[in-house]
Amino acid sequence: MDKLPALADSEVRLQLHSDDEDAVLRMAEDGDVLAVHPNTSRWWNHASFALPLLGFVVSTGVGLIFGIYEALGFGLFLGVITLLMLPVVRFTWRATVTCVVLTDSGATALHAGEVLARVGWNEVDRIERVETMGNIRWKIQPAEGPHVTIDGEILDVPGLLDRASELAGVALTT
Repeated sequence: MDKLPALADSEVRLQLHSDDEDAVLRMAEDGDVLAVHPNTSRWWNHASFALPLLGFVVSTGVGLIFGIYEALGFGLFLGVITLLMLPVVRFTWRATVTCVVLTDSGATALHAGEVLARVGWNEVDRIERVETMGNIRWKIQPAEGPHVTIDGEILDVPGLLDRASELAGVALTT
């Protein structure tokens, strides 16, 4: 891995999922890996899971320690919500990009080492900004076919966009 400059940054190494690291090393055998941009979040960071879990722990703890049955009941209710949200969060996480890899031939979106989408630089039609309910995403978009999505949790989004724009020879569109 020390021979791969794209993984020399310790912040990149710390944020990179182990399955993605293996995939990046395999990609490096096929050509130049120019940059690696991991997703800094994990599936359990989603508010629809983390907030009820936190509420469960706090409310149940308060209820048990101080004998407040309303707090205990509310905590148990939040525990049920947490359990119900667990499969939903895990299922939707499967479509989340955990790493974007820029190579000399194109951009690849990975999830846990599996390729979600790949776009060659010669196919890129535009790199566009998309805002949905306050969330800003970018898409490396070919004229047709799958695109590579860049979420806000990806490490160094501005650097990734500048490099992708340069490599594809297209300007960013807003």
